Amino acid sequence: MIDPTDMAILKALNQNCRIKVNHLAELVHLTAPAVAARIANLEATGVIKNYTIETDLTQIGYPLQVFIQVKLLAAKQTAYLTFIREHRNDIRHHYQTTGEMNYLIESAFTSREKLKTFLDALSKFASYRVIDVLAEQF
Repeated sequence: MIDPTDMAILKALNQNCRIKVNHLAELVHLTAPAVAARIANLEATGVIKNYTIETDLTQIGYPLQVFIQVKLLAAKQTAYLTFIREHRNDIRHHYQTTGEMNYLIESAFTSREKLKTFLDALSKFASYRVIDVLAEQF
């Protein structure tokens, strides 16, 4: 069970996963060893799955960020999931969803041509809707 102190630790790690344990301990009013033990427990229980970085995709050559809502064609799930695994480098996140559409893909591409190639291949397995990202709000 997550208590308010664990939640405060998670929030701080979410804002900066490289925060020093000593600084984090000051924020949550515990000792550094106590915070380290709590982090270890959160990792061991699977609450913390991994640590990551967030990059500015435009600066690394991926200016085209999109969300793609996917509705599978009949009996195409296995082929679709294989396609998704093969295109893992184009996909930031892949979610199974409820409602009319089966999946949501968060992607980034270097150009409209690369996006078109991806969508042409995707159309063999599914119908889709593309939502362009204009700006990130926070």
